[in-house]
Amino acid sequence: MGFRCSLVLVLAACLATGAMAQCPNDNTLTGVAVTPPCPGSTTVPCVQGGQYALVNVVAGNTYTFSTCAATFDTQITLFNNAGGGSMGYNDDACGTGLQSSVTWVATFTGQLRVLVDQYNCASNTTCAPLLIACTPPPSGDCVYTLTLSDSFSDGWGTSFVTITINGVPTNYTVPAGVPSVTVQIGVNIGDAIVISYNASGAFQTDNAYTLALGGGTIFNSGTPPAAGVVYAGSVTCVPPPPAPEDCLGAVTICSNVAFSNNTTNTGNIVDINAANSGCLDIVEYQGTWYVFSPSSSGDLGLTIAPLGPDDYDWAIWGPYPPGSTPSSICPPSGPPIRCAASSGPATFNSTGAYATGMGHPTYSPPQFASTAISYGIPATLNACPLIPPQYCGWVPGMQVTVGQVYLMYISNWSQSSVGFNMNWNLQNGASLDCTVLPIELLSLQAYAVPGGVHVDWSTATEVDNDRFEVERSRDGEIFEHIGTVPGAGSTFQPQYYTHLDPQPFAGINYYRLRQVDLNGDHMYSPVRVVHLAASNEDPRLIPNPGSGLVDLLWPPVEPGSILQLHDATGREVRRLRLDAPRTTLDVSDLARGVYGAHVQLPSGQRSATVVWVRE
Repeated sequence: MGFRCSLVLVLAACLATGAMAQCPNDNTLTGVAVTPPCPGSTTVPCVQGGQYALVNVVAGNTYTFSTCAATFDTQITLFNNAGGGSMGYNDDACGTGLQSSVTWVATFTGQLRVLVDQYNCASNTTCAPLLIACTPPPSGDCVYTLTLSDSFSDGWGTSFVTITINGVPTNYTVPAGVPSVTVQIGVNIGDAIVISYNASGAFQTDNAYTLALGGGTIFNSGTPPAAGVVYAGSVTCVPPPPAPEDCLGAVTICSNVAFSNNTTNTGNIVDINAANSGCLDIVEYQGTWYVFSPSSSGDLGLTIAPLGPDDYDWAIWGPYPPGSTPSSICPPSGPPIRCAASSGPATFNSTGAYATGMGHPTYSPPQFASTAISYGIPATLNACPLIPPQYCGWVPGMQVTVGQVYLMYISNWSQSSVGFNMNWNLQNGASLDCTVLPIELLSLQAYAVPGGVHVDWSTATEVDNDRFEVERSRDGEIFEHIGTVPGAGSTFQPQYYTHLDPQPFAGINYYRLRQVDLNGDHMYSPVRVVHLAASNEDPRLIPNPGSGLVDLLWPPVEPGSILQLHDATGREVRRLRLDAPRTTLDVSDLARGVYGAHVQLPSGQRSATVVWVRE
């Protein structure tokens, strides 16, 4: 709650007037859709306050929208013209002026609404020229997106992020006057990438950065960012799953037991807006999304207890139809049915504790109520304005029905990184047990071997598992069936499987498993990527990733050749004499991380450096 207003009514919402965020999608169209050249730029000569321009965009391109030549205080908000929440926002980013500029990497191909409002979210009849610049994505097997943020827009000073790819470092920072910087970085499968942060600048709690691929987060620094090397990995070009700080990555709650969390960032997607925030602020703080579904009907309450004198807000949306998933209900389209956003001190002054929640026998009469009735405790000052039997921080619990689906967002408003414990209060038969999955996959890897690509996997348990179908793809989107391996039916003992693909594509190969139940139901595994060179010119370390014993293969090797292995910082960690084209190495003593390897022949000829990952 960036701005605390004093309202005393349960069932009321707090209209925060001290902290503006994305303007609502209620503007009117000006002109016709424009298609900016890429690379290049174009200008929409007149967008009045309260109007939007339509821009034809292409996924992967970087677009910058600016009203720096406007004569009034502007705000820019981006929306997909097909619908949904805001995709970008800026206010006051043109040097020291009150005009706006926002840089955005297109996540779809289609029409984008670029809304221009006068601060704050007002209309007028004055023209603002809207400059639109476009930059195509860099070359590579895939493109990483680095986003650096400064919440106060005063610049990072001497702080910077260093992205090192195959030993070549590049520094990135945020200049004064802009809230964020977005950079696209072209990478190839197998590249070694290291992220480090220099924390020498002032006001570290203003700074944060993320590295993302395809909407998934590879690394999120949180606030303040940790100094030094924070990440090392090998590029696979497989997008990671959505982060739990975004609604699409909501964590499924699979039992009635208590749990803990300590979120340090806001995720990558703006899920909270004016239409769905309810008693929460119209901005996101450090928070995590959850999804749960009662496995039996009854009464449901919960207690969120901060691990210290801290301020947590939360909200619940629903109920949604049985079987609903985050992909079909995120972000929530309307206000929550339960919500509490009292300040920590107000809750403490009211109840004697910083805990907040619903379904308390004393603090939230009635203890449980129908989900058809919404309850919310809006933002409050440090003194609780409510009069018992109403208490700050608490609302009635929910009378739930088996199969219903609910979304929950728990937010650390103070962004202190102080964690919390959450306990359920389940009565009259309510429970949250999840359906048992057909299989529990322990591991899955794919790696090149002489004669093809091995796909290996193991399971911890299987229930009615008929078979695994191995699938391969050139592009990671269209997969073909290349083999079938029978399943173990039902077992609670570990099982191990392997399949050889004797004819992989030259270049990039994507592999996945299609697991099929006895009744025909199926599910897909994560994707694994193997990059096969068109020739045998480069050495290979297999398996990759690997541990323990690995094999080095390079046909030109002759007696007296030398293998050199170095870590992500360039420090040599292993030197070994080679006498044959295939040599087995014991690397069990090496730390987990990314390594580079090359071979030097007695003649002085040196191989290319290849990347290997110790898992």
